Amino acid sequence: MIQEAYLFGSGSFHGELKPFMRAEGMDRPRTIDQIIRETCGSSYAKTFWNTYYRNYLTNDDIQYMKSLGFNSIRLPLVARFFIEEEEEIVFNQDMFDILDNVIKSCRENAMYVILDMHAAYTSQSGIGCDDGVDNSVHLFVEEESMERTILLWERLAHIYKDEPCIAGYELLNEPLALPKWDYMIPQLISFYKRCIQRIREIDQKHIIFLQGHRFAKRADIFQRDMDPFNNWVLTMHIYEDLPDMGIIGPILEERERLDVPVWIGETGGSKHWTVVMYDLLRRYHMGYNVFTYKAVDRKNACTLATYKLPEGFSKILNYVFKGEAKPTFKESKDIFNRYLKNVKFASCTLQEQEANAILRKNNVSIPAIGYDIVNGPGKDYSGIYPYCSFSGYRRECHMQMILEQPAYEQNEFKQIALTPVPKYGDYNNLMLVMHKDEFVSYTLREKENKGTIYAKMKGEHCILDVQLGEVHHTIHVDDLSELKKIALTSFNELNNTKLIVRVCEGSVIIKTIIIE
Repeated sequence: MIQEAYLFGSGSFHGELKPFMRAEGMDRPRTIDQIIRETCGSSYAKTFWNTYYRNYLTNDDIQYMKSLGFNSIRLPLVARFFIEEEEEIVFNQDMFDILDNVIKSCRENAMYVILDMHAAYTSQSGIGCDDGVDNSVHLFVEEESMERTILLWERLAHIYKDEPCIAGYELLNEPLALPKWDYMIPQLISFYKRCIQRIREIDQKHIIFLQGHRFAKRADIFQRDMDPFNNWVLTMHIYEDLPDMGIIGPILEERERLDVPVWIGETGGSKHWTVVMYDLLRRYHMGYNVFTYKAVDRKNACTLATYKLPEGFSKILNYVFKGEAKPTFKESKDIFNRYLKNVKFASCTLQEQEANAILRKNNVSIPAIGYDIVNGPGKDYSGIYPYCSFSGYRRECHMQMILEQPAYEQNEFKQIALTPVPKYGDYNNLMLVMHKDEFVSYTLREKENKGTIYAKMKGEHCILDVQLGEVHHTIHVDDLSELKKIALTSFNELNNTKLIVRVCEGSVIIKTIIIE
């Protein structure tokens, strides 16, 4: 139910981090709705949303997610869609019906559901994803807003207390997202305690999912007794971080301190990143949820289904952001009707390669620097390089890494101050270097049919021992001064199979492990 600008196709993630401001045009559900009302009329706007939600997530979508190998769906909810913004408490039964239809499909497809209060009544994050009227955190200073949010949780608990496909209730999404709201942490904890008490009077079965502040990256505000039934999970979000122990370590420390499971409720990135990050989470027994399943087609997104913006949509955007002429009511309705058609499953482009990277299955490429690390040096990797990685990535491993391309060519140092730092630093540009007696291992998760494992690498007079499961192969690498795709071994199937690459003679540089 969250149509953020960069997901809906009406902007990017930009203004949300500004100082206090009123909501901008088409940057969140309420402002998108405002533009639809301006261009198409109020009656059409109501019809649009009723159709949009029924088209966006259908049984076909859920079956598709199930077929890819996923077992759960996190449903972002907007409180004002269920309790209308009126003086009296008015529940919108149509929205409850839409939600119930989704849950019914999940039940039929054996998918767990996490109900996520992504936008509490009036706002809890201070950024656009909470659908507030401004970038503030009204939930924690308005008793009426707090009570209405808890009333909604009570209503949901009454409805679903005996529903087995519901995994649990995520009470708030990214509360107090920015550091400037830290002074309201006591109010956040107070809300959690009140809400948990009221839910537990109705439902003791389902898990309570709790997020900390600072974009759900902090957990130091919690104690072990957050839930009197000890049935809660710490939820954290991971974006834009190197996929190594620098991000995993502090999360594991909090998990041990609180003695509760951890679920990474939001995460996403490039395939080069997800294929390493998510397998690392899996090895440390942390579930994860990808944000988001379906969105407008765009670059560098972790999205399983994408759709095109409708013809003429630029006219709506130009009216909103450039002050150009408003399309006629008929023209605007035609544009948004095409939008409703485009979000249907049958109109989407399915991005199965994203799922392959997320779950490390079927045809997938693994960066060589994304070797296994959980069992430590001498077991998952050699760790005998006497120095540490210059890049900051996996410095503790003592494995040599070099850049595929130099960071700066000669005479370019004067431009350093103007050169943006790449996403994940040097991560996307690193290659693994191994010398005699060094080795690394990779866990290859799933591929039902036969295939071949390749490595994109270079080296001179190098002998490799390649072990897949219990089978060894000897690979000779001679006079490869340029990166080349070399076959390592073949297989009939993969099922959490270990691949070990060991250097017996010489040296080798590996960029990618490729499964085909």
